[in-house]
Amino acid sequence: MKTRPEVNQALKTMHIDKLRKGQCKPINAILDRNDVILIAPPSFGKSLIYQIPAILFDGVTVVIEPLLALMHDQVNKLRELGIEAAYLDSTLSWSECQSVMKKLAKEKIKVIFISPERLETGILYDISKHNRIDMVVVDECHCVTMWGSDFRKAYLSIGKYIDKLKHHPVVVALSASVYPEDIDEIAEALSMHDPVIIRRPLFRSNITFSRKTVSNRTEQKKTLLRMLKKHHKNTTIIFCTTKKAVEYVVKTLKGKADYAGEVIEYHGSCKVHEYEMLTGKKHIIVATSALSLGVDIPNVDLVIHFNFPLSIAEYCQMAGRAGREGQKARDILIYNPNDYHMNWGLLQNIKNKTAKDTAVARLDAMKELCEDDDHCIVKTMLNALGDPHKTRCRYCTNCQKQR
Repeated sequence: MKTRPEVNQALKTMHIDKLRKGQCKPINAILDRNDVILIAPPSFGKSLIYQIPAILFDGVTVVIEPLLALMHDQVNKLRELGIEAAYLDSTLSWSECQSVMKKLAKEKIKVIFISPERLETGILYDISKHNRIDMVVVDECHCVTMWGSDFRKAYLSIGKYIDKLKHHPVVVALSASVYPEDIDEIAEALSMHDPVIIRRPLFRSNITFSRKTVSNRTEQKKTLLRMLKKHHKNTTIIFCTTKKAVEYVVKTLKGKADYAGEVIEYHGSCKVHEYEMLTGKKHIIVATSALSLGVDIPNVDLVIHFNFPLSIAEYCQMAGRAGREGQKARDILIYNPNDYHMNWGLLQNIKNKTAKDTAVARLDAMKELCEDDDHCIVKTMLNALGDPHKTRCRYCTNCQKQR
């Protein structure tokens, strides 16, 4: 597909020579004023898909992000390129928020980043009083179905606030891990009009998937330390299901001289290490699933799941933090069957019965993947996410057994 002249001009602004394979189609669809749902792997460059149209549209683009780290990272990068961008979040004082709003009123901001909860303050209406909102982007849109019925209900109201605008903007939804059966629900929740659905292959040939089965917490800890000793080179992310598990792993690693100075933790209640994390100053990050959502941490070549993920989609999302620069990387899943009860207990907090039943079914599917010794791990994961693969990856734990 040929790149449009105006897109080439915008690429120069971004200091990019040319688009990657597959990027042209969604960009053109957005420029033609179509709503778009894009499912593409990490490192595809999904942020560029909306940033190019944002530069070319006359009005403002509103980007809804789930994490402060994502907002700050994207705003800093855009500002470095000379593109007026800002965020409104809880880290700003009242006067700082007012300063951002004044710039919006003077049409000096092209891209504004907010959380879904910020919509409840009427921010879209406030922006629209002085600006034409040309586009609303929902990054990590799988959060609509993953979190909307549980602890971030604001995701289910996004479409309601979009519908209140006099001019219906282009709506763009982006993710690396959406179940095929969730697409219609996401489109409806975001008030999308006959969206163009674009799926890119999710297979990442540079990541090797391994699974280590253990029977208790002691063996789980020993396996973690053994895997770090064997494979940790540059930056490692260790994912845990709960804050308590994060703190347990951090305490364990800080008790080891080899890792004590390298370890930081990241979860909903502890974000003080965000700068060190994003700049690569610390090289072992222990985090909950929040960190799996697109945060661009440099030089990650090892991801370890200390607890097994709540779903295959979450597994794929976490693994996607590795090898983003195209380098060889490894994903290691430590499977302790006892963690199932902890995961199941977390899902019981979901009040909506249908959403709870779906979440438990997806947890069970993840448990089946962990206990399957015969089928290719990568093939099973991709098939579940609507990216069917006929061939085995050849390098995962199960494929190695078959060779």
